[in-house]
Amino acid sequence: MAGIDKTYTDSYKDYNEFKEWADKQVIGFLHYGHVERVGYWVWELTEEDFSNGEIPIMNTPTWLDIYLIQNCPVEFVKNRMKSVYGKYYDELLTLKDPYGLNPDYKQNRKIVIRRIDRSKFPIHNKALGKKVNWWLQCRSFWFSYNSECNIWADRSAFPTNTNTMHAHTLKSIVRKLREQYLPSGLIFTISGICMGEEYELITK
Repeated sequence: MAGIDKTYTDSYKDYNEFKEWADKQVIGFLHYGHVERVGYWVWELTEEDFSNGEIPIMNTPTWLDIYLIQNCPVEFVKNRMKSVYGKYYDELLTLKDPYGLNPDYKQNRKIVIRRIDRSKFPIHNKALGKKVNWWLQCRSFWFSYNSECNIWADRSAFPTNTNTMHAHTLKSIVRKLREQYLPSGLIFTISGICMGEEYELITK
């Protein structure tokens, strides 16, 4: 389930009411030691911006939509959530512990790196080329990376900003992934700069 994209209003009064509420809200992802301020996701707008009618005021991911569905008292935001999520709205409204850790996610997973059909080189620790990093990308649509926190996570339940982690060595990739809370069977692609410098990584 993806985020609803943008929320709109033509009322500066309604926007301002929501912005004042959002600026006071904090979401804690305790198992990651991370917090997000809801107000950060609401764009800074002035009364003049609304002079030509309805405009977008924010663009939200699923994890934030869930918080708004369960906590926001502002009517136009609630109506937008109901309109877009439809039959899923009540399910999200009553979802317990939406920011708790999935019990299937574990640290210290066994990490397996193997060659694939596109691999043209033996597995080697450092990417070929001077000062070149490996690119690590998850094949799952739902798993993404937060480059500020250095965390791989389900993007419907945690803020992420890219699909790629960069690392200098394969050893550092393994070390970093063993620190993460990950499901078993997650598949990543490791790529270097050279054609055929590509491998598959699997969590066990």
